[in-house]
Amino acid sequence: MADLNPQPLPPRQIGVTVHVPPEILSNLDSFQKVQASVFGRFGCPECNSGIQIDWRQIAEFVVTPELDLKPVAPAAQQFG
Repeated sequence: MADLNPQPLPPRQIGVTVHVPPEILSNLDSFQKVQASVFGRFGCPECNSGIQIDWRQIAEFVVTPELDLKPVAPAAQQFG
């Protein structure tokens, strides 16, 4: 009979990408509220439960027929 491996299996890794507007990423209070909401979706509003979260700033552009690059939501996308 084969020996049993006494070591537990490694924890399951889940990756989540969250697209956030710049005004939330630059405001700690707002960001923490969003973060708690994301954590809550996975079972615990106080911790990430081992989930890897990739926070991405929203950056979406459109090209006009004149070949101008313009943000889709100009008020929400301020780059400097």
